[in-house]
Amino acid sequence: MFATPRESLSVRVASRLARAITVILTESGVRRRRTAAGDLEPRAWGRLLCVLGSLLAVVTVWTSLHVVAPGSVGVPVTLGRPSKALRAGFHLTWPFTSVSTLTVRTQNYSMTSNPPKSAAGNTDDSVAVLGADGGAAKVNATVLFRLDPRRATEVYRTLGTGYAKTVVRPDARTCIRSEFTRYSTVTAATMEWRRVETEVGACMRHLIEPKGLVLADFQLLEVALNEKLQTAVDSKVASQQTAEQQKFELATARQVADVARIQALATADAQQILACGGEAATKTRNGRRVATVTPNPLTECSQAQLTPEYLQFTYIQALKQLVNSPNRSTIILPFDQNLTPLVNGAPK
Repeated sequence: MFATPRESLSVRVASRLARAITVILTESGVRRRRTAAGDLEPRAWGRLLCVLGSLLAVVTVWTSLHVVAPGSVGVPVTLGRPSKALRAGFHLTWPFTSVSTLTVRTQNYSMTSNPPKSAAGNTDDSVAVLGADGGAAKVNATVLFRLDPRRATEVYRTLGTGYAKTVVRPDARTCIRSEFTRYSTVTAATMEWRRVETEVGACMRHLIEPKGLVLADFQLLEVALNEKLQTAVDSKVASQQTAEQQKFELATARQVADVARIQALATADAQQILACGGEAATKTRNGRRVATVTPNPLTECSQAQLTPEYLQFTYIQALKQLVNSPNRSTIILPFDQNLTPLVNGAPK
C-alpha cells in the first residue's frame, strides 16, 4: 500500500516538528540526553533553571504592564482580588494582574415603539403605562447615564460590566410606570409633561446613584395614547374649539350691536342738535380734553326733527360720498337752486 503525496508531506512535517520539539526540550534541560550506550545523562539543572527563570520573567513583565484607553478606567484584579481603579494611560501593577476596562463616557438606554434592527444592545421597546384614571399609553424615552469613575471598582465587584441591563433598564421602566400612576394619562401627556419628566429623573437618581452610576439626563420623548383614548381626546378638543368659536362669534355680534347702537344714538343726537340746538362744552375723555355739543331737551324744541335744513344737510353729505366713491360715474340728480332735495319734509 502506497501513501499519496499529500500524506507523505504531512508525515514529513509532523516528523520534523517532533524532532524540533525534542531538541528544544533537550537543550533547555527538560529532557535528558542519552549516551552512545543508550543511558540517560545527568539532568542539566542550570539550563533548566535558566529557561524557567526567563519564562517567569517574561510572564511577570507581561502581566505587570497595562495601558488604559482614553474615556475608560481599568479595574486591576490580582489573583481574584480587585483593587483601586486605574485612570487612562500607562500603568505598572503587581505581577499576574488582569485589568478589566469600563467606559466612563455617557451611554444611553432608549425605549422606543419602533426600535431599529441595527440598534445597539441598549435599545428596548416602549414602556406600557396606566394612568390614575386607568387610561393606557406607551411611553418613549431615553436615559443618559455614565459610570462614576471614583466607584468603578465597587461597580465592577457588585454589578459587573453589564450594569446597563441589570440596573439602568429595570430602574428606568419601574420609575416611568410608578410616576404615571400619579396622574391621569391625558394630563401626564399634556399639561404635566415636564413635571412627569422631572419626577421620573429624580426617581432614577434615587435608585442608580447609590449603586455607583450617574444619571446625566432623562428625556421623555413621546406618550402615545391608545386608540380609543386618543379618539375621545380629539372629540373633546374639537368640542372645546367649537365652543370657543361660538364665544368669539357672540362677542363679535355684541360688538357689532354696540357699534350700531352708538351710531344710532349719534344720529339721534345730531338730528336733535340740528332741530333744537345744543350747548357746547369741554369734557375729559380717556385723559384728553375734547369739545362736545350737548343737544337741548326735546321739551325745549318746538321744531320737527326732520326739518328741510336737516334733509338738505343729509343730501349734501350723500353727494359728497358719491363724488368720493371709487366707483363713481356720471350722476344726474334733481335739485332746485337752493340744492334742496325734492322731498316734502314740511309738516302737514
